[in-house]
Amino acid sequence: MISLVGVVFALYFASLQTRRLQKQIHISNLYSRYDALHHANERYDAGLAMLFQRPDLRPYIFQRRPVDLVGEDLDRALIVADQMAGAVDHAIRVGERFPDDEHGGWASVAEEMAKTPLFRAIVKEKPLDFPDLGRYFTEELDRNGPRDRDGNGDGDGRS
Repeated sequence: MISLVGVVFALYFASLQTRRLQKQIHISNLYSRYDALHHANERYDAGLAMLFQRPDLRPYIFQRRPVDLVGEDLDRALIVADQMAGAVDHAIRVGERFPDDEHGGWASVAEEMAKTPLFRAIVKEKPLDFPDLGRYFTEELDRNGPRDRDGNGDGDGRS
């Protein structure tokens, strides 16, 4: 009888420890998620800082202006787009691996990017660099046809 009571107590304490461990793991995952999302946010902000240095590129990022840039201007716009797209791709990846139902994700930012010619150009140019973000672009690319580096669809990369 005493050994049966001992087994019951041992099982009770083992289940209690398991619940506490689950809670600890959940907290650890949330901390890691928020830390990774903070890092993604810093990368996105770095893209915005580059945009601050060149406000003439703002319409290409936020107003869906067709890509009609050449030379250094095109290179700068693609660097800003690459920085921001990389941050959103990272945030989506982390958000999907460690979901948190209480807080929104970056899906709305990704959906807006998919409608912007500059981001479509950068994701099409380097799809393996943006695997999670690229899923939001599939429908847009299918609907609007593939675009090349200059965004005009002629395949030569020149305006």
